[in-house]
Amino acid sequence: MNKSIAMINGLILPPKGKHTATVIFSHGLGDSAQGWIDVVQQFHKLKDHDHIKFVLPTAPVQPVSINGGISMNSWYDIKSLQEKGTEDKDDVDRAKLRIDTLIQSEVDEGISSDRIIIGGFSQGAALSIYTFYQSKHKLAGCMALSGYLPIASKFEELSKDNINKSSPMIQFHGEIDQVVKFDWGKKTNEVLANIGCTNLQFIKFSNLGHSCNFNEVQDMDKFLRKYLPKQQL
Repeated sequence: MNKSIAMINGLILPPKGKHTATVIFSHGLGDSAQGWIDVVQQFHKLKDHDHIKFVLPTAPVQPVSINGGISMNSWYDIKSLQEKGTEDKDDVDRAKLRIDTLIQSEVDEGISSDRIIIGGFSQGAALSIYTFYQSKHKLAGCMALSGYLPIASKFEELSKDNINKSSPMIQFHGEIDQVVKFDWGKKTNEVLANIGCTNLQFIKFSNLGHSCNFNEVQDMDKFLRKYLPKQQL
């Protein structure tokens, strides 16, 4: 069992070797960092990834409109899970700032921003996409599982001239997802392409709902190996 370190609002899996890269992975609505520790440990235990620090933040507890105002871990309020659902930009921006702060913390520790990948599942994937294409840092890539693009109607202007439009983005989506519909994920990919994002990959899974499976984990592993390879020291 790999040991994790509790941080304020999350968990950290420190690298087993010399720290030269970082992954920041954000959970979905109502979940926590603990909910993804088993998946992330599958990467962390591999020698080929012993240079990577894995950071798993936990969202704050706040009321969520789509769940009748019940409070739960949520990066921002969700009013609807329809494609044209409206999000409060200020609310999403506050969530983005949390990820921006984690990125900056890694940079301050001496990790080059192009050795940092962000990603997440569902709402965490949405937040990661939103953050990735507005970050002031050139990042190594983004992994979005069962996600979508918040504030999509304004995103062309929000992401104008962003340095990550040529950085690798990989999306994974199950065709039978009944929470974040497959078509919504596909539409996100199309919107990103239309606003000038050039390094996009969209992988669909025919028998996958709103969850993560072994094939996704394997593809994530390949993505990490390609874009956060171990450096010759």
